[in-house]
This record gives sequence, C-alpha cells and structure tokens, in this order.
Amino acid sequence: MRDRDGQSVALPTGAANKFGYGVEFDREARFEGLTIGFEAIAEHLHALHAAAKARGIGPQRVIFDPAFIPRLYGTRRGEFVRANIDFMKGRAWVRHDEHYHVDFSARCKPIED
Repeated sequence: MRDRDGQSVALPTGAANKFGYGVEFDREARFEGLTIGFEAIAEHLHALHAAAKARGIGPQRVIFDPAFIPRLYGTRRGEFVRANIDFMKGRAWVRHDEHYHVDFSARCKPIED
C-alpha cells in the first residue's frame, strides 16, 4: 500500500473490515487515500519466481484481480511479469484486489512408513 505521500504503509485491518478482506479498491486502485503498491507486488512476484526456480520449482499460478494485472505490466518488472507469471484465467469466487495468492508447481513427496 502507498499513502497519499507515496510512502509504504500497511493495509488497515481489523474486525470492522473483515481483517482487510472487506476492503474494496476502486477502478483506480484506491481506498480511503491509499493505493495498491504495484511496484512492490511485481518485485515480490519476481523474488518468489527466483527463489522457487532456485529450488527446482516455479510459480504455477497467481490469483489477482484481473482488472489490475495490466498495472503490474506497467511496472519496472512488467516485462518479466508478463513473460514469466501465469495469472488465473477468469475471476476467483472472491475478489483478489487487497491480496493475492501464489500457487507453486511443487510435488509432494510420498509419505514413508
């Protein structure tokens, strides 16, 4: 999150807004004077991708509000995100504007007796 001065701030969470899940951003990615930090999200996705690849796996899918994905493409890491991150097609059953999910392509080891 970024405040009006561009400073990084935490998403306000509490019981009144369902611990952040009740936050709804407008079409410009704004909520009560805050905006989504797309640069930070793109950097995080880049770092997750690098860490996963170093362990022989990769991000399989990212769930994020489709309306805001083009904003990620407009960041410094935008070309990397476009080329390496697969976003969920369509909409999830709950809006993902105030958070996102990253699924990894990791296989579970069989349980040994």
